[in-house]
Amino acid sequence: MGILEHFNQLEEDLCCPVCHEVFKYPVILSCTHSFCRDCLQRYWRQKQERECPVCRKISSKASEVQTHSNHRFRPIDEAAKQCKKELQETLEPVKKKLKVFKQVKVNCNQTAEHLKAQARCTKSQIKKQFKKLHQFLDEEEEARVAALREEEKQKSKRMKEKMEALSREIAR
Repeated sequence: MGILEHFNQLEEDLCCPVCHEVFKYPVILSCTHSFCRDCLQRYWRQKQERECPVCRKISSKASEVQTHSNHRFRPIDEAAKQCKKELQETLEPVKKKLKVFKQVKVNCNQTAEHLKAQARCTKSQIKKQFKKLHQFLDEEEEARVAALREEEKQKSKRMKEKMEALSREIAR
């Protein structure tokens, strides 16, 4: 775009769409269209509704005209510098909070990994203890079953001896 086109665009941006002159006491509506305050008020006196002369959108507030009447103009570099400064000031606490949140997240992840490792270790210990307990119970079962067999064997032997003695007594 050449300088002439830029100038024409700038002039168009600074002109009221109603009177086509450079804004006098500019106002902006919620639809983002701008007008001279007097042009807009004259237009609204002719209409039943407070609508935008360009897009016909109903204005949300009757006081909207006054809210932008005392603006001052300044170079875009200056305005951008100020906006950038305000943005930086606003972003600084957010950046600090983000840093804290990231550190908390790292700590939470480390804690979660530590808990998983602890759980694996505890599970392993439980399995070892139950394995020992099973082994002890198996050995105890074998010992008691063996003792029971031995007792049964001894009792059977004594019973057999008593029966043989009884049979001899009956035979005599």
